Amino acid sequence: MNRTITARIAGVLGASALALGGAVLAAPAAQADGAGCANYLAQAPNSRSTTDGNLACGLGAAGLPVSDELCELVLGNVAQVNGTATDTACKQAKQ
Repeated sequence: MNRTITARIAGVLGASALALGGAVLAAPAAQADGAGCANYLAQAPNSRSTTDGNLACGLGAAGLPVSDELCELVLGNVAQVNGTATDTACKQAKQ
């Protein structure tokens, strides 16, 4: 049980460090806010509104060169959202 929590925390911290480092370089390019992604995750049948999910949506909307990969990594591996919902939510983040 502690190993899973530790892995999730490490994943979130690692993704955050990558995002913050890239956000400094690409801050003017960031225009989306990830609200569509967060709303999609909060609606049924997903009904998931977590800190992990909100972080992933923010990463997906950041406009960084690796935004898509970070969004999918955090949603799929850290927040444990299924593949279809992850794809749809990350696409919503870019809009």
